[in-house]
Amino acid sequence: MKLTNYSFAFILMLLFAVGCGGNPSASGTVKFPDGTPMGSGIIIFESETLQAIGTIQENGSYSVSSGETRGIPNGTYNVFFSGFGPDYAPPDMGPGGNPIGPPKLIRNVELIIPDKYLSPHTSGLVCEVKGRTVFNITVEHR
Repeated sequence: MKLTNYSFAFILMLLFAVGCGGNPSASGTVKFPDGTPMGSGIIIFESETLQAIGTIQENGSYSVSSGETRGIPNGTYNVFFSGFGPDYAPPDMGPGGNPIGPPKLIRNVELIIPDKYLSPHTSGLVCEVKGRTVFNITVEHR
């Protein structure tokens, strides 16, 4: 079978498209044991060299980004978050898309998750990002 230049180019493009699945990414949901979505908050994936942040949506879904780049590099990340009532706003973002300081209090509402989830050292959540990773999380109520 003889390959024409067009056939060869088509096969090459197909192989390139299959091999390059886009930037690695992490997304998923944060829900309580009864299936209720957390509904708001921020989620942070942290490695020794990088912090990636995402906003937890009303339906509990999230996706994280590092800096201006959508997605995050492959690697192992400690995961932690702040599940706040709707009266908290995410922290300001600094250079490279890293959060600066804690979430901002708009009105005084209670934290809806246990304190252990507020730190990468105590959350107990670790995610291995390999390509497009879905990391669904179930948390307890406070």
